[in-house]
Amino acid sequence: MTGSAPPLLHPTSSTTSSLATRRRRKGFMAFAEDTPAMSALRIPFKSPISALTVITVVIFIVFVAISTIPAAAVGEIGEADDAPAESEGFATVGDTRMYYEIHGEGEPLLMIMGLGGHILDWGWVLPEKLAEVRQVIVFDNRGAGRSDQPVGPYSIAEMANDTVGLLASLGIERADVFGVSMGGMIAQEMAVRHPERINRLILGATSPGGDAQILAPPEVQAYLEPRLDLTLHEALWWSVPAGFPQEFIDGHPDIVERKVQANMAYPSSLEAYRAQLAAYRAFEIGDRISEIRAPTLVMAGDSDILIPPENGRILAEKIPGAEFRSIEGAGHLFWISHPNETYSAVAEFLEGNETLG
Repeated sequence: MTGSAPPLLHPTSSTTSSLATRRRRKGFMAFAEDTPAMSALRIPFKSPISALTVITVVIFIVFVAISTIPAAAVGEIGEADDAPAESEGFATVGDTRMYYEIHGEGEPLLMIMGLGGHILDWGWVLPEKLAEVRQVIVFDNRGAGRSDQPVGPYSIAEMANDTVGLLASLGIERADVFGVSMGGMIAQEMAVRHPERINRLILGATSPGGDAQILAPPEVQAYLEPRLDLTLHEALWWSVPAGFPQEFIDGHPDIVERKVQANMAYPSSLEAYRAQLAAYRAFEIGDRISEIRAPTLVMAGDSDILIPPENGRILAEKIPGAEFRSIEGAGHLFWISHPNETYSAVAEFLEGNETLG
């Protein structure tokens, strides 16, 4: 078991080194001026300068944008100010140290990230907007970011228990919960196993798993596999088409490159990534989904190729009373590409169709 996130692989440029230093100093808005996007997945890579098997796992669960997003909207996404966490640190949950940050004041909103992702993968716009009127709790799952990265196997149920343990360690009895991708699977498991801990539930870009899910085609699923033959930079760019429509890649290569740079902050070990990936693939909520009693909003980008939006509709149909919201033109990482639309949907749901604030 590691004591913390594995050491940063040595960057190949002073620019990357400077970015990494800023990431270590600041919270989830650290890249407001430096990098306008984050990833939710990573692919392991073989670095020519690393003699260790601590390999950054960088797949995009994914970097998602819309093909019609105007340049002005992209500029707006990058205009948030840095906002250091009011509280940050490590909480010991069982035998695992978990890194967390708390931003803002108000009713607690717990945000659960996806496969291979960490706090920075929420970006800087949506968390900041929510933290203006909410107490936003973000954290790194076991096996990712600055939390411990123990040897597997992991399970989604285990990570749900980790999440509940984190809330308990912070003295929070109940919270609204927003989970995306694998984080949405963790949130489902949490809602079934620990219903007393959840007020309202938001599931984004996720699926029920098992036989009920609609899988991406094999060529898209391939982006989840390690590419040990590539350098970090090559692996990241190789993954870009899984998350961005080609029109966005062609129109905003600077945004994509800055997103790629952001992935160098807190690498997962190859073993930890594979343990998370196995848990992600093994998840199946099955008939237990009908046991979810928390008011639920299910969200999906209508252009998500990694976890097709049909999965969101399946969840909304099977969770009693759930609502479904599709974000037009968005892919998997809709909270990055469409933070304002995401905020509006979350605000309406949490506040009974009234805007937060």
